[in-house]
Amino acid sequence: MKQTFIGLFILLIAILVISLFYSYPSMFHLLPQGSHLWRQADCMAMTQNYQQFHLSFWNPATYNLQSLNGKVVGEFPVFYFIAAQFKNAAFILRLVHTIVFFTGILATYFIAFYFLQRRFLSIVCSLLLFTSPLLVFYGNNFLSDVPALSFAFIGWAIFLNAYKKENLFWLSIAFLCFAFAGLLKASQMINLAIVFFFLINLKTKKLIFRLSILWTIACGLIIFSWYFYAKQYNHQNYDHYYFLSVFPIWKVELQDIGLGIWRMVVSLSKNYFWRPTSILLILSCYYVFKHRKKLDAELRIVITTSFAIVSAYIILFYQKLIGHEYYYVPFFIFFLFAIIGILKTYNFFHAENVFTHTAIFLLLIPNLIFCKVFVAEKLTDNLYNGYLSSNEMQNFLLTNNVGKNNIILSLPDDSPNKTLSLIKRKGYTEFNNYRTVLRNKQADFLILGNENWKQKESLKTYLNDSIGFFNGYTLYKLR
Repeated sequence: MKQTFIGLFILLIAILVISLFYSYPSMFHLLPQGSHLWRQADCMAMTQNYQQFHLSFWNPATYNLQSLNGKVVGEFPVFYFIAAQFKNAAFILRLVHTIVFFTGILATYFIAFYFLQRRFLSIVCSLLLFTSPLLVFYGNNFLSDVPALSFAFIGWAIFLNAYKKENLFWLSIAFLCFAFAGLLKASQMINLAIVFFFLINLKTKKLIFRLSILWTIACGLIIFSWYFYAKQYNHQNYDHYYFLSVFPIWKVELQDIGLGIWRMVVSLSKNYFWRPTSILLILSCYYVFKHRKKLDAELRIVITTSFAIVSAYIILFYQKLIGHEYYYVPFFIFFLFAIIGILKTYNFFHAENVFTHTAIFLLLIPNLIFCKVFVAEKLTDNLYNGYLSSNEMQNFLLTNNVGKNNIILSLPDDSPNKTLSLIKRKGYTEFNNYRTVLRNKQADFLILGNENWKQKESLKTYLNDSIGFFNGYTLYKLR
């Protein structure tokens, strides 16, 4: 036990130092920025609506009025609600998600140690996960995908040790973590399925088995209850935006199936790890398969089951995987167990080999450098407009009688909430049919941020009443 906590302390110090290397502290102060700014802005908009309009937890909303008063919901918005209770909601949301992510990485140490019983290899396993650009970028972010994965990791760390010691209390806590992971992101329900098959294949502890089956059913009911509520809430508010279903591979065109494979395996694969490392891991899987009989039965089961269930997840959500790399986050459940299997196989032959241990440790260095560079690149994919988010813009709007309850048409903006979340006003964008919005006089003001748009025939009629200009943005009164 003492060895375990020494390793945990070393890992914690390493994570904090590496997070400084990744420039995490400077990221805490950023508004939604970088890859998938569209989706990040939706999360921020929901957080700000909780704060700005003093909404109850059960009545989340965003700024875009494609639904009734902007009322929409997807994943369980508990962290958005918590962040909204603080003045600097963006900072708190990034901070909370990061703390959960760090805790998840620490949890992988316990998972690895459970199977490996080697402190060094367990630390290597956890640190390797902390070099994944996908996890590092979305771990300090507004999306709930990595926090959900982190709760799944925490659940596995507690479950395996509770299962080993037959501790019913901690077993219950583990299942609550799995349930919370599923609430944050429905895709993390795959962990309940993996646990179920794990128990089916190892029915040696009858009380644990029976209680676990009951908890699996209960957690499934909790998660389904939330998403049933979410679907009803969206239906009642005429939402047609939030995706709360599956889009399986058989509904995808053949050419898009090929595109999805290309992106997952080739063009977007550098989101997993530094590509040479990914290739090395794939090649190492051959040796795991070759020596699979040497692995513990428990490890064999979680590797094969997680692979099968993650494959099923890919089949069911294939369309989303084509264009959204953050949908790859659930792959890391399988990646974790596969890496543990690789390290376990390595340990059979090189348990005391100082030279290979050193080589493995040194391999982390290029991975860390690659991760830092690629995360910085992902941060610059898409930048928010600092003028729109400034206090001066708020003063400009208020000076021109654009109050907090006025409705804005913000152009150009192809997303529901990117610009609306910056100016903190309800309204419409290009995402909506802005011609219909103008024709039906659904907006009080138009804010136009592109001079070329003034030549559009669909807008010319409405550009007669310019009431202000601020750093490239022209304000028009519509009614």
